[in-house]
Amino acid sequence: MVIDSTIRLPMKIRTILTLLHLQLFTFAVSQQSYNITFQHDGKIVFGTISIPDGSGPFPVIIINPGTGPNDRDGTLPLFGGNVPCLYPELEGETLKPYKELSNALVDSGFAVLRYDKLEFTYSPSTLGTITFHKLWLPVESAINYVKTRADIDTNRIILLGHSEGSSLIPFIAKNRSDIKALISLAGPRTPFDSILAYQQVHFTEICNGDTVEAQTIADQVLDYGDVARNGFCNGLPLLLGVSGCVWRDYFKATDSVAINYNLNNLPTLFLSLGLDINVPPSELLRFQEEVTITDDFWSIPGLIHFMTPNNDPHVSEVLTDTIIYWLREHNLISGTSENRLDDEFVDVYPNPFSDAISISLPEEILSTTIAIYDVAGQLVFRKENMEVQACSSINLNQLANGAYFLEITTDQFKISKKILKK
Repeated sequence: MVIDSTIRLPMKIRTILTLLHLQLFTFAVSQQSYNITFQHDGKIVFGTISIPDGSGPFPVIIINPGTGPNDRDGTLPLFGGNVPCLYPELEGETLKPYKELSNALVDSGFAVLRYDKLEFTYSPSTLGTITFHKLWLPVESAINYVKTRADIDTNRIILLGHSEGSSLIPFIAKNRSDIKALISLAGPRTPFDSILAYQQVHFTEICNGDTVEAQTIADQVLDYGDVARNGFCNGLPLLLGVSGCVWRDYFKATDSVAINYNLNNLPTLFLSLGLDINVPPSELLRFQEEVTITDDFWSIPGLIHFMTPNNDPHVSEVLTDTIIYWLREHNLISGTSENRLDDEFVDVYPNPFSDAISISLPEEILSTTIAIYDVAGQLVFRKENMEVQACSSINLNQLANGAYFLEITTDQFKISKKILKK
């Protein structure tokens, strides 16, 4: 994910939702990571698969990375170039967003596969002939690889696409029957060339550069895309090392990204990042207007495109907890880990409720703190050191109708649940 001073390739409700920090699990699951390889279009792809301790098989999340020669960790050194004006408080840091995202997901009971992109591993001279499938779809071969492993639950394969990678996962899934769910993280609805042109001008404005020159380059990128789409690709020069006809195939696959999500009709989560300058948060609104198969359009405030705050090099726990919460809601969490806090031990009912909720906790829990937040993350109810009986009732008649997040904290765990008042 190289940040260039000229062109930076990308790769983000109803009401925009801001998710509070959901401390879903306090028990970290031990994990083992293995270096692996698999074949894709005649090339060896190098990657890492991380597996929770336990008997398995485990649901698996495959990370489909964003644009550029990314390694499996998403390593991004923030040095030089336009870093001082784009990310001044992170200058000098090295981000590893895919590795940190993987660690959090494995700690919650998932296997995670991440891999080095071919353009990271191979030079242009050794990569060979570039095709759309070869350059952009190694994740298809990654799916085939995980299906060979006995420790993977092949009925729960989840694709997580970051940035440009989110434009590709619905295209991949619609041609398969083995994908269980999709997660779009900082993904664009706007076509690739339009996002690229936007970035060219926007980054130049932020860094007080020559916006006239930037707009000229942006117009050239848009003209190139129009010519490629209209079938005159043979006469085009290479763009970013890729021929016009390969770009034509790419646009054909990804321009209809919202339609592709609808055609899959899979559980799908769309996440946008509030400080994203690569893919503006307004892209989430476009998805919401066009995607009809889900209501899960969530915005996480305070995060840049690479999943971290703008002053902290580490992936936000708000982000990872939000993903884990959504996976729990769709029954995609593994139930095989001994360290997991299962729903059978904590029961909240009725849900939806009208006036009050009841909470049932294990007998050994003596006291707890109850907190309730609205969807904007504002605390609306709190009761500390509450003595817990076999079943405790809480009157919430004062709350307006709508969705809330109930946070239960004891001396042994902290867990959040979504509740709905009607």
